[in-house]
Amino acid sequence: MDRGRTDWSRQDLDTRTLVIAAVLLGLAGLLGLAGLSAGAAAILGAGRRWYGRVDLPPTELARLKWEQAKAAAGAGAGAWHETEQKSYTPRRERTDH
Repeated sequence: MDRGRTDWSRQDLDTRTLVIAAVLLGLAGLLGLAGLSAGAAAILGAGRRWYGRVDLPPTELARLKWEQAKAAAGAGAGAWHETEQKSYTPRRERTDH
């Protein structure tokens, strides 16, 4: 009985296809790197333009935004508490059982 070989060898590989795949992967990597660089440059440029327009240094601006966030949270909590007091009736005080 004539049995064929079942183990693989380099002759089974299509080296032309592997070379094309490697070249395409390399080009894709370079294209991705170029896109990443362009995106980073756009973000840095926007940051520089914003910093040129801002009236406050970053530390003072951060402090201002923190105070605004605390005030908004306090106002939201106060509104939540007031609404709960107006519309919530504990079960033990309800007349409709």
